[in-house]
Amino acid sequence: MNKAQRKILEAVGVLSNNRLNYSSFSKKHIFDVKKKAEEIKSPEFVCAINGHSLVLSESWFRERGLYVSWGTLGGVVILGFFLFFPLVMPWVYKIQVDVGGIIALSFMAFLGFLFSYPLLFSAKSELKTQGLQYTIFNHDSKNIHFVSDVDFQPKTCSWDECTFCLAYSAGSIEGYYYELKGYLFNEDGSVRDSFSFDDYHYMITDSDNTRQMMIKDLSARFEYVRRFMEEGSDSVEPVTGSLDLKPSLSETAHRFQPRSKASEGKKFHIIYSIVRAVFLIPFSVQVVGHYFFCRYCRLPQWPQNVIDECGKDIFPKR
Repeated sequence: MNKAQRKILEAVGVLSNNRLNYSSFSKKHIFDVKKKAEEIKSPEFVCAINGHSLVLSESWFRERGLYVSWGTLGGVVILGFFLFFPLVMPWVYKIQVDVGGIIALSFMAFLGFLFSYPLLFSAKSELKTQGLQYTIFNHDSKNIHFVSDVDFQPKTCSWDECTFCLAYSAGSIEGYYYELKGYLFNEDGSVRDSFSFDDYHYMITDSDNTRQMMIKDLSARFEYVRRFMEEGSDSVEPVTGSLDLKPSLSETAHRFQPRSKASEGKKFHIIYSIVRAVFLIPFSVQVVGHYFFCRYCRLPQWPQNVIDECGKDIFPKR
């Protein structure tokens, strides 16, 4: 990946802004892994759990497929619009094209590729470069196996080596997003690597009240992970769940919007999907993107020693 491509992925959001940024907010909200908190809350999205390993998806997993869907759709529409003039219009309307016309039409084609490339490249990168990200917390070995936010490669660190904190993830006119973050540092204090885990917390407004609710929610969810690693699986409430990489469209919609209800049965599944497609087109586009992301995204390739340590059944697979 060259510098220009990296800038594109940073601009559209495939590469997170806080992957190498340890903000002042995060410095003020560091978790002490030895200090027990009173409130505990089960993770919002559990990939898998057994007696010694807890697998949590990255914070934005339910949103994955955004660039696959909208990037592909937008890129194709833009490219088609600009290619219509040089490839279709002269023959459809029987226009005589001179040398100047050829240059102008060629320039239109160039603009089409130029404007569509960032969108199509983002879609491809989300699917094949970023791929599936998750973190494995192993109580027995006290190791953390994670897919890096920096280069999307599987890596390992120790529980005590990592700094855990709250982090601002993203924000726009629609609201603000915060997440649980793990940072690894170089000797000079700069960020070497980072990863997120469990679902993000969404705030409509950035008021003092909503911020305190966010801190309380994410802190309680981290306490679940802390107790699992420090005290073992018997110290936390059993949870069920798995990361299904072959969800139906209704299951994908339920994952993307947890308050919706997943349909059961083929008949209801078809009806549910048609209703979503007709009445909630923007929602449906992103649901389809997540659907394809789960089925065709790149899966991390773990070393055999990590597989032996955690057990092969714990890893998400198709």
